[in-house]
Amino acid sequence: MGEAISNQTLIIDVEKKRSGFAKGFGRIIAYTIGGFGILLASLLCLTIIGIFPGIGLFFMSIGLIYLAKGKQQVACPHCKKKQPVIQTAENFTCPKCRQLTVINWK
Repeated sequence: MGEAISNQTLIIDVEKKRSGFAKGFGRIIAYTIGGFGILLASLLCLTIIGIFPGIGLFFMSIGLIYLAKGKQQVACPHCKKKQPVIQTAENFTCPKCRQLTVINWK
């Protein structure tokens, strides 16, 4: 358990997990495919016929880039529910108890 900022907000220390070479390589590939997908979607949207496939490809590429971000399971100090948190996030709000928690990554 960490220190308390207020009655509702706590600060916790979380050890940042390092990903291996295979996961890091997979993330690079996902970012690359997602970036090319966004480029291709923008080119498709320039034509009248390609607008609908371009919109679909754009959202799939955005989803692929989001999945490639580094996430880690963090337990809420209030209710102990584990949830995925992006490793660059400074805080998160638990969806179960709706309490704000500040994260210190180590």
